[in-house]
Amino acid sequence: MPENLDRLLRENTSQAVKEHFWRYRKRDEITIPKGYRIRFMGTGGNPEATFTQTPRTAGFVLEVAGMCMYVDPGPGAVVRAHEMDFDLGSLDAVFVSHGHLDHYGGAEGVVEAMCWAMYTRRGYLLAPSNVLEAEQLVSQYHQGALSYGGYKGGPEVISLQQHKPIKIKNVVINPVLAYHSVMNFGFVMEAGGLTIGYTSDTSYISKYSTPDGIKKVGPTGPIMDLVDIVEVRRDIKETFSKVDVLVANVTTHNVWAHRHITTLGLAHLLQDSKVKLCFLTHFNHSCVKPTDLRPLMAKYVEDVTGVKTVSAYDGAEHDLEALLLGVGVKK
Repeated sequence: MPENLDRLLRENTSQAVKEHFWRYRKRDEITIPKGYRIRFMGTGGNPEATFTQTPRTAGFVLEVAGMCMYVDPGPGAVVRAHEMDFDLGSLDAVFVSHGHLDHYGGAEGVVEAMCWAMYTRRGYLLAPSNVLEAEQLVSQYHQGALSYGGYKGGPEVISLQQHKPIKIKNVVINPVLAYHSVMNFGFVMEAGGLTIGYTSDTSYISKYSTPDGIKKVGPTGPIMDLVDIVEVRRDIKETFSKVDVLVANVTTHNVWAHRHITTLGLAHLLQDSKVKLCFLTHFNHSCVKPTDLRPLMAKYVEDVTGVKTVSAYDGAEHDLEALLLGVGVKK
């Protein structure tokens, strides 16, 4: 009978809404472990990776010293979190380095989860001012500036600025200016005696020598005739050569060096550095298809520099303490 079906639907819907309310909106805080872990939700970058999802463009999560931060949640971030059984409601912060789709495209969904379905004021959103204000690539609602009905939650919003450190729990995040055609920041994170750097997308090589003389890095064509690197962005080298662990957005080995560090540039940065462990990520589709070049890219960097170098893969999780112990460094 229709009335019986109506009653069944009413009761089941009411019960489900109640259960979900307590599960997602009136939930308890989760204690983040005190160790050091990185989860690569995705490792892709640039338009081809964005629309092919090869590799995924979902960014990575750092769990350090009891603080949990999602870095550059691009398209697919929420889906990848579910696939990896990662609780987005445990996040303390979301970091958006710059306003390119592969870095911010999933941020709003991640913020909704961090703020418990936008029901609670919690967490931080860290992003450049143009992402927050001029272009509003993260909506005013997801910045907590607008409320609708019972949805009055949102994050504390912090506009990234060079030399203005941000403290979240016991972790200090120092924004580092990157060079990539739009306002862009990487960071150096200080947590319990360990320093973790993230380059974001940035150019590095300015000039290089060839058999025919000195060349400037230009916007077109691969670097095919490099003999030696003769000029780089010194501030990038000086900042990131001092960290313990570096996450580097390489994109390719030798293409688009006018806006990406590349593994050619990264190898130069790591020489004579204090870096003990380096992760390669933000791979262009061409690093995977038709040939998977990622292991060779990591081998090249490690062979040139002696620094333990790991190519990140979608879904990989790494215990940083264990890896550092493996290279003879105790933390």
